[in-house]
Amino acid sequence: MADNRSRRDVLKLMGLVGVTWATTQWAATQLAATQLLTDQAAAPGQAASPIASLLPDYFTSTRHNIVTRSAQRAMLSSQLYPKATFVRDAFYGPLALSDVGLSAECLRWFARTQLPTGQIRTAVPFAHSDELDFAPGDDDSTLLFIIWSAWLKRNRVPIDLAAITLAWSFVQAHVSDEQYVTPTGAFRYWADTVQFEQRERIAHNQGLYVLALRAMRFLELGRITDQQITQAKAQYAGFFRSDPGALTLGKDSAWATAIDLSALFPEFLLRWLYDDTALPDATILSTVDRFRQVAAVTQPDGSLAGIKIICAANGDFLDRQRFFEPGLNWPGDYQNGGYWPMYTLTAFALAYRLTRDPALKRTIEQLITIELGTDHQSKEVIILAPGAVGTVDPARSNYTWNALIVPALKWAEAV
Repeated sequence: MADNRSRRDVLKLMGLVGVTWATTQWAATQLAATQLLTDQAAAPGQAASPIASLLPDYFTSTRHNIVTRSAQRAMLSSQLYPKATFVRDAFYGPLALSDVGLSAECLRWFARTQLPTGQIRTAVPFAHSDELDFAPGDDDSTLLFIIWSAWLKRNRVPIDLAAITLAWSFVQAHVSDEQYVTPTGAFRYWADTVQFEQRERIAHNQGLYVLALRAMRFLELGRITDQQITQAKAQYAGFFRSDPGALTLGKDSAWATAIDLSALFPEFLLRWLYDDTALPDATILSTVDRFRQVAAVTQPDGSLAGIKIICAANGDFLDRQRFFEPGLNWPGDYQNGGYWPMYTLTAFALAYRLTRDPALKRTIEQLITIELGTDHQSKEVIILAPGAVGTVDPARSNYTWNALIVPALKWAEAV
C-alpha cells in the first residue's frame, strides 16, 4: 500500500500504528539488544573496536535504496518511500559512500525539476501521476542543492551555474541581515513534523545557510564577502543559550525554548567538508553534554536506549500539539523526542573529535550496537515513548542518510 502514498500520507499511516505497534515489540527487541551488549562487555579484548564489524551495515542499508528509474539512478530515503527521491537522502547517501558518479545522477533529478522561482523541490516523484502528492515544501532543499553542487564541482563534475544562481536568488529571498528566515507551517526542515505558527529562524537552517555561503564562495558565484560569511556564522552561533547551555531549535516563537541536537549537524558538515568553523568548541561540547544529561532515555535496567533529538530545555517531551500529524506526535515518538541515530551520532562525533572522551566513545558504541546489533539494519528513528522505550517499527529500517555516521566517526577518529 505504501506505493500509492506520498511521504505526508505515509506519515499519517504510520502514525496510526506508531506507539501501539511498538509496545508489542518492546520485550523481544530489548532482550536481544541487551544480551548483545552483555556479550560484548564480557569479551572486550576480542576486537580493537566493538563496533567495527557493524559499521558496514550502514553502507549496506544505503546501497539497498539505490534504484533505477527512467534509465537513471536515484536514491530512496528507504523502501517505505518508493515513489520519489528526496533531496536530503539523495545528497547524503552518495556523499557518505564517496560515490561521485551516483551523486551526479541523483542531483540531475532536482536540477531538471527546478521551479521558475529557483526553488528546489523537496522530492521529485518518479511518475507524473504522483506530482500532486509531492508539492514542493519551502524547506532546506534549496540550500542543500547549492551545497551539494559545490561538492560535485570540487570533485570535477560539471555543474549548471545558471541553476545554482537561480537557486541562490530563492535563498536570498529568505535572508535578512544574513539570517535565514523560514515561513510558517510544517515541512520546513528535516524535522518536517515540527509545526511553526509564525515565521522562524531555525538553527539547523541557519547553519546550512553558512554552508551555502561557503559553497557559493567556492563556486565564485554571488559575490560573497567575508563579512557575509562572518555575520551568518555569528547568527548561527547566536542560537546558543547559556541557560540551558545548548543550541535552541528556534529564536522567534515557542521553539526558542526547545533544544534540538540536530542544530549541530551543519557544523559537522562545515568542519568535515570545508575544515572551517562557525560554532565555538565550547558551544558544541556544552550542547552535547546537555543532551547527555537531560535527554538520555534508559531501559528499566538502567541501560541506555537512546537520546531524544528534540525536547524541552529540561529534557521533557514537548506538547504533542506542537507537531504535525496527531498519530506520530506522541511524546517519545518520531520527532517529538524519538532517537534519530544520524543526527545524534554526527553531533557526538564532533564532540569526540574535540575531547577524545572515553565515556563519550562508549556511548557512541552503545548507540550503534543498539541500532545495528540485532538485525544489522540502520534505523530512521527509535521510539523512546514510555512503555515502548527502544522499540522500532521495522518499516523504518534500512535508512539512507545513516551512512553519514561512518565518515563522521572516522573523521573524529572514534573508530
